[in-house]
Amino acid sequence: MLMKYLRLLYTFGDAFWILWIKFPRLSQESQLEEIRNWSQRTLDVLGVQVVHDTSLRVTAQDASPRLLVANHVSWVDALIIQTIQPSVFVAKAEVKRWPIVGSIATGCGVVFVNRGSPASARNMVDELSKALHQGYCVAGFPEGTSSDGGSVKMFHGNLFETAVKHQIPVQPVAIRYSNPHTGSMCLKAAFIDDIGFVQSLHQVLSASGIHAKVLIGETLSPEGHSRRSLAHLAQRSVSSQLELLSTQPKAN
Repeated sequence: MLMKYLRLLYTFGDAFWILWIKFPRLSQESQLEEIRNWSQRTLDVLGVQVVHDTSLRVTAQDASPRLLVANHVSWVDALIIQTIQPSVFVAKAEVKRWPIVGSIATGCGVVFVNRGSPASARNMVDELSKALHQGYCVAGFPEGTSSDGGSVKMFHGNLFETAVKHQIPVQPVAIRYSNPHTGSMCLKAAFIDDIGFVQSLHQVLSASGIHAKVLIGETLSPEGHSRRSLAHLAQRSVSSQLELLSTQPKAN
């Protein structure tokens, strides 16, 4: 366990080197690839293996701006999506105060939102609009809170305002954590109840491996939709994908 923590600290140190030393000298394409590679290295240290549909694994050159939305189980979710498609993320304001991770998130350009604040929601739309204009994909978790991963809660419409405003496609993503030995749902990564980040981190590191099964749904067009109807359509898509993941056999 000590060795895992040491490797993780090294990975965190590597993140600061990448974000504050290397990034200013890199092109946008190279920055995205650095984020992808760092996220994969971090998942390796955490013992989380991603098993996903490769249809979304695209290079920075041919990645058109889109909104990625997923069910929310854990802070690990963001790392998983970054390995599939590096994106500008939306996160709750509390994440900014997390030790080490808050600074890394800030350096990655995460857009922090105060829940229940209309002004913060408007600022989120403005910041995501800027990211899209610069050619980035954006991503977030419309449930607004995390769950154990067994089902998908209602998707809130705020995040979809950006997709409707700029007429960008929405990419639904379903994530299910499972035991690599039995295939049953694994709760080690679930960031729920009153658990804190440090406790959650220890819980993930102490697991004997975790599989993160990911399924990419069909891209949704915002044409003719309001943010609420688009949110409802995306929620149904992710819910259907999650149901499929729960019936899939154990990965080899």
